[in-house]
Amino acid sequence: MLTIVYRSEAIDRLPYSALADICLFSARSNCERGITGFLVELDGIFLQVLEGDPDRVDRLFARIVDDPRHRNVTLLRRETSDGPPEFGFWAMNFGPLDTPTFWQAIFGTPMRSEEFRQRSQGVGFARDVLGRAYMHACIVADVDPAAHDMVRGNIPALAPI
Repeated sequence: MLTIVYRSEAIDRLPYSALADICLFSARSNCERGITGFLVELDGIFLQVLEGDPDRVDRLFARIVDDPRHRNVTLLRRETSDGPPEFGFWAMNFGPLDTPTFWQAIFGTPMRSEEFRQRSQGVGFARDVLGRAYMHACIVADVDPAAHDMVRGNIPALAPI
């Protein structure tokens, strides 16, 4: 299995509804290809993780790099493993990060856009945000019938403290 984590910047900011539509389209496509992933966005900065068959993930990432809707696509991590996907609950899901209550609940403090812009360039921070946003989404998920095509597994259990 190949895991890719990347960061990119939007050329033009899209409304939430457009981002949700892109995510739904991607979820259907990823489901067919056996790819899982999670995407977060704050003020036009995207962090995304993709997991799956190395050839399929590499092809998808190449299309992402060539997508004219964003720029400065930066590969933060490319790692192969034999284990199960860490973000395997959804074929794709989207977590908008523009809610101060999310930052308060997950990190204990709000995150300013400029701080996120700077810190999101580091793989450790990107992985931490993606992991926490993913777990938050899994915990609050009340999977409705419209989302069943995106689901790839069971809600992950929290690791003991």
